[in-house]
Amino acid sequence: MKIKHKWIIPLLLLVTIGLVGCSSTNGKSQGSKTGPQSQEEKQALTGVYKISDKYNKTDDGTPQPSYWYFKKNGKLLHCTPQVNSTNQNSDTDLWYGEADRGTWKSLGNNMFELKMHDVYDNDYYTIKAKLSGNKLYTYSNSKNAKYSWSADVNTKQSSMTYSDFMDMFNKAKDSDQKGIQESGYTKPDNDSSSNGSNNSSSNSDSDSSSTSADPDEIGKAVYARVFPSEQVDSVEQNGDSYYVSNEYHSADSTVEFQINGDTVTYWTQADGDTTADGKNDAHTVSIKDLLGN
Repeated sequence: MKIKHKWIIPLLLLVTIGLVGCSSTNGKSQGSKTGPQSQEEKQALTGVYKISDKYNKTDDGTPQPSYWYFKKNGKLLHCTPQVNSTNQNSDTDLWYGEADRGTWKSLGNNMFELKMHDVYDNDYYTIKAKLSGNKLYTYSNSKNAKYSWSADVNTKQSSMTYSDFMDMFNKAKDSDQKGIQESGYTKPDNDSSSNGSNNSSSNSDSDSSSTSADPDEIGKAVYARVFPSEQVDSVEQNGDSYYVSNEYHSADSTVEFQINGDTVTYWTQADGDTTADGKNDAHTVSIKDLLGN
């Protein structure tokens, strides 16, 4: 109805002007309604959120708060700082921390998809979240997921700075590594501990540290071998594989790699092969050599 009658008959010019005026008014009114909605659908997650202590307790009932940090570029960090047990009857003195990295993307209508992986073992999660005011509600993941995530409520922490969060994140990351090493895994989260006599005393400190190396650090080292002049934009996990890429995230600029105990295998396209799928040349290197330790 905006300008439907504007050009019918000159004698109706005054009526037409009136209709155009009403139509313009309606157009502005409609614009004011759709504008915020479009902006809402593109709303970004930013800043620090804390998971309610009500939802985040250890097996012995000790509160162990967790925190999220969301960046405008679609990256996220998540950490659970180490805490001392508050249960006098507990069989443990402390609960190790945890650190995760990942990405977020908007699904529209204040809904988001969060993907993240532990920086040291193979734990990974894909969950949905909804933003409402200063609250971020995360939902339980699929019942068939290998690693489960329960629903919780997160509140924005406006007073916490990025520097404050990173100090906490780095401490949680160190604690995470210690916890994994103490569990005695033969390799990150392979459901087979090495507490038996064959392995408990044979693994050196250097072997343990390489087994628990940061996938981000490994990904950057792998990428430097394949594309020496390129800068890494992200390292993402999907199942047993990691994918490292530059800012373009194209098939040609993405390298797949897998961490297997103390070694890393990554795949590249063979020289001169323009039809390859980018995974026809396998390269295996020790983590120690890759990182120059």
